[in-house]
Amino acid sequence: SPSPLQAADFRLPTLLAMKIQVKLTATAAIERLKADDPELVSCDLSNNAVLQMKASDMIPRLADALAGNSHCRELNLTACNLDDACCEKLAAALAGNHHLASLVLEGNRCGNEGATHIASALRTNRGLMMLNLLNQKGSRFGDSTLAAFTGAFDSNITLLKIIWRLESRQSFRLNKLLVRNNEIDRRLASGRDYSDLLPEGVAPLAPALVTRRSTASSFISPRAHLLQRTSSADGADKAAPPPPSSGAAIASAGVSVRERVAARQEAPSPPPRAPPPPPPAPPPPPPPEGYTGVFPSSSSARP
Repeated sequence: SPSPLQAADFRLPTLLAMKIQVKLTATAAIERLKADDPELVSCDLSNNAVLQMKASDMIPRLADALAGNSHCRELNLTACNLDDACCEKLAAALAGNHHLASLVLEGNRCGNEGATHIASALRTNRGLMMLNLLNQKGSRFGDSTLAAFTGAFDSNITLLKIIWRLESRQSFRLNKLLVRNNEIDRRLASGRDYSDLLPEGVAPLAPALVTRRSTASSFISPRAHLLQRTSSADGADKAAPPPPSSGAAIASAGVSVRERVAARQEAPSPPPRAPPPPPPAPPPPPPPEGYTGVFPSSSSARP
């Protein structure tokens, strides 16, 4: 029989295979996306060296494969050196792909032009729930990008979260629309009617799309529904609060982030906590041996 050391050596490759997942190459990912591999539910190509060097050649192929895919729910292209032209190709695939739930484009070179292409795709997309455009090198999203995304929400009722830094004092307009979509999502999850929240001319989601969203929700980050960075006039970044859950709160969601922060700062601080009670005094020491507690009288003390 093998020694304990030999048995451990035999089990080591199996344990490593169970705990270590080999990352996809760009070529393998494109082939599996194009073949609509049902096991490729999450495609992680973050920091891919081939995409960083050949993004202009590889992204069009990846976008073509993604356009016809019905199983991939999450695509991570963090730090892949994608520019506006690459975003345009991905947007063309996103316009007709209603299966992808999460798209991460963090740490690339997407500017206002590329973000506008993605916003245009969201007008017809009914699958994407989370979009990450944070930390774009050399780019700042401003009012033009805000206008493009605000227009997309005239027909989009499925996007729940945008992770980015938007430098615009009108960002509360987009916050309000994201709050609306999150309320629609909550009503869908509880089986309640949401027709009163639909934009004019937009039809409710088909039952197949509702079922697909419930299964794809696990690919959305468990953080707050809305994580949107805004820049105030003094240059300080502030995070928008999570969306309210009641209909009355939705109607008042147009209040700016700066006003909400000021309101919290003006709120009275809670009273200080009372100090804890002192510890009980220790018990007195026991009397000495033979002590009766009665002093002898003066007459008994005389000889």
